[in-house]
Amino acid sequence: MEQIIQLIQERNNFVIAGHTSPDEDAIGSCFGLAFALCALDKNVTVVLEPYPQKYDFIPGRQFLYDGNLDNLDVDVLIALDCADESRLGSGQSLFTRAKHTICIDHHKTNTGFAQINHIEPDTASTSEIVFRLIKQLTAPTPEIATAIYAGIVGDTGGFKYNSTNRSTMEIAADLMEMDVPFTQIYGDALHRHSFAASKALGLILHNATSVLDGRIVYSFISSEMRESVGANLADLSGAVEYLVNTTGADIAALIYEKAPPHVKISLRSHGADVGSIAAALGGGGHQMAAGATVLGNIETTIEKLLHLLEKELSDYDRRT
Repeated sequence: MEQIIQLIQERNNFVIAGHTSPDEDAIGSCFGLAFALCALDKNVTVVLEPYPQKYDFIPGRQFLYDGNLDNLDVDVLIALDCADESRLGSGQSLFTRAKHTICIDHHKTNTGFAQINHIEPDTASTSEIVFRLIKQLTAPTPEIATAIYAGIVGDTGGFKYNSTNRSTMEIAADLMEMDVPFTQIYGDALHRHSFAASKALGLILHNATSVLDGRIVYSFISSEMRESVGANLADLSGAVEYLVNTTGADIAALIYEKAPPHVKISLRSHGADVGSIAAALGGGGHQMAAGATVLGNIETTIEKLLHLLEKELSDYDRRT
């Protein structure tokens, strides 16, 4: 962390980038650090792919760059919550051009792709790591606290994943003492959804199937199905969580079309290592929450995925 602090103190122009399809942790950590760098009178820009309006409760949209990336000068690029250079999406070209690169992340699959890497695979969220960095740089503001708290809540599933530890709760307590609207953030991050999302969930549940005596529960939704109820990709968030909480389920999977021929796989488990499966498919994540985007169609993706999931459950049974 000392190298990162030194570079921040020495340089003035920063670009912060997160992973493709940004979630609360990517958004919250990027904006939280952006507010901190701004407080230090640094020039800071955040590069993120377009994200759903549902995340607008996280402050910091004013830092987003909406121009031509080719025109953006990059001195220091800080990649947050991103395990691989390719996961930066449009920000990958900026990473290549940057004079100095930093990666701060908590994914165990991180490849250490930056010049300076600070990876904590046992930490529940990147937002926690960023908050500890911010406290060494400047006094956290309510905007910083709100962004960081949102990131922690989102990536811990409301403090329910087993990655949540004492440090997570201590940081959350510190943030709550900064007068963040923590109950509102919790509700916005985990429970607020559109009517279209409810309709999409209905289709997903209708398509749900269980195999291996109910140990694997999976479902799918095509672009045509999703569009028929007016739902967007963001409206599918949370569906796989519902599936994995089915009684008797060890693993849940949701397969859906993004933009054909790209199919997204979202995986959750109660112990089995779905992160390794996602990594094998070109994605990433954590042991019990992971995902990947693959080329193909829903039918062939399900067939290939079920083979991998059944093998992982068999290996998991032997390990335990």
